[in-house]
Amino acid sequence: MRRQHIGIWILAIVIFALDRFFKGVVATHMVPGQSVPVLPPVLWITYITNSGAAFSILRHGAPLFIAIGVVILIGLVIYLQRHPQVSKLFAWGAGLLAGGTAGNLWDRIVAGRVIDYIHFRYFAIFNLADSAIVVGIALIVIEFWRKDQADGRSAD
Repeated sequence: MRRQHIGIWILAIVIFALDRFFKGVVATHMVPGQSVPVLPPVLWITYITNSGAAFSILRHGAPLFIAIGVVILIGLVIYLQRHPQVSKLFAWGAGLLAGGTAGNLWDRIVAGRVIDYIHFRYFAIFNLADSAIVVGIALIVIEFWRKDQADGRSAD
């Protein structure tokens, strides 16, 4: 493992551990369907399980989502092996993506579904792993876009 990449995996482990912790608290202190106001009328903690993806699409697609999660993690490992130097932005994105992917992958392998609990009214209910995945992908996309922009300017 390259020295620079250690931070990526530390971030991934922290995200994974926090995700497991919060899902465990929700599962042990609430019943499915229960909703607790945190910042009404905006934010609740609502305990649901989801066997699908975002917005519960492809319910019962656990095998597909397990395969996608494994491919994402293997892809990150291969990319990092081939790129010994990555930007800080990419490193943050990769750490968040790996940690979030591992968190939801664990749930799907162990239980066949994920626990969702962050509930902004009038929006889908999601979890920390989902947030980490979305932010991680956004950071990686921004980094590649910035790199493409820089390459485009230097080619002119």
